[in-house]
Amino acid sequence: RQEQENEFMQLLNQLPPPQRSVLLLHFVEDFLLEEIARITETPLGTVKSRLHYAKKSLRRLLEDKE
Repeated sequence: RQEQENEFMQLLNQLPPPQRSVLLLHFVEDFLLEEIARITETPLGTVKSRLHYAKKSLRRLLEDKE
């Protein structure tokens, strides 16, 4: 399990910082998108876009790893 977590964190670290932070705030810290917008002082639409592209990039990284 520890090895899987390390591999996942390595993949996360490949994402651009704005995408990585939105992804972590939403899925790990369990913040709502509106809360993330407030925390990051970013428009809600930008938060949604960053989350979308972060998930897409992460999915691509996982596929490339296999």
